[in-house]
Amino acid sequence: MATRPVMMERPVIHVDSATGKTDGLHRRKLRMHLGIVARDKVDVTFVNWKEVSTAQKDLIWEDIQVFELNVK
Repeated sequence: MATRPVMMERPVIHVDSATGKTDGLHRRKLRMHLGIVARDKVDVTFVNWKEVSTAQKDLIWEDIQVFELNVK
């Protein structure tokens, strides 16, 4: 008998669109996750974000979507 994969809910983070500040129980987890993603996925030799390829940005966005971002 096959078992179904367990679906975990994504942690919810509230984001104030005016200030960019986050709120919610998991905001520290998001901040730590973003630091890890930035360190692992973006080369330090890039001078600015425009130099990062669209494909790389798409991969980064997929990593960030483990959180549910509610922008107010």
